[in-house]
Amino acid sequence: MPSSPSAGSMAEHAYRELRARIIDLRLPPGTALDEDGLRGELGVGRTPMREAVKRLEAERMVQVYPRRGTIVTEVSLLDLRAISDARRVMEAYAARTAAGRLGEADRARFADLLERIPAAAQVPPAQAMAFDREVHQVIWAVMRNPYLEDTLGHYFDVALRLWNYVLDRIPPMHANVAEHADLLHAILDGDGETAGRLAEEHVTHFETLVRASL
Repeated sequence: MPSSPSAGSMAEHAYRELRARIIDLRLPPGTALDEDGLRGELGVGRTPMREAVKRLEAERMVQVYPRRGTIVTEVSLLDLRAISDARRVMEAYAARTAAGRLGEADRARFADLLERIPAAAQVPPAQAMAFDREVHQVIWAVMRNPYLEDTLGHYFDVALRLWNYVLDRIPPMHANVAEHADLLHAILDGDGETAGRLAEEHVTHFETLVRASL
């Protein structure tokens, strides 16, 4: 007979599902969480839900207020600036580091991404952002630093929530996707200085696009 899921696995399930809903705006900024309803929907108890909410609060995705309950945090220009400042430093470091650690298998993955850029630059924004994330993930993986990779993934997701918030107001992302080509070529050439600068500029371009639409 299969064993029941542990409290830890149920808390992880609740955390991941709620986080995904906050990022893709199924739970929009300012939403009060109906924890009773969500527990029933997700099939988890009070303790796993409480643990999930604590993790989300630590990530500043929700705020718990006495007598008011748990509220999904708002998005703001201050958030955008702080997130972008952090990403500029880390993405630049990731690109510089990747330029010095690229292996043959990594080169094959970069070549595949470069071949797909022209088509990815023409797809709808949501698909373009999925490709954008894939490019970043490939670069992060080359660092061989799982701790920083996890941190970069977290900040990308937080930035993605801001992007989803303005999705219906942003212009086409053709140029934003196409600029990955120069970044990937710089890493392939082992030019860490140029790669770091281009990664930083890419984050700035993203910030400018979102800022203009908030």
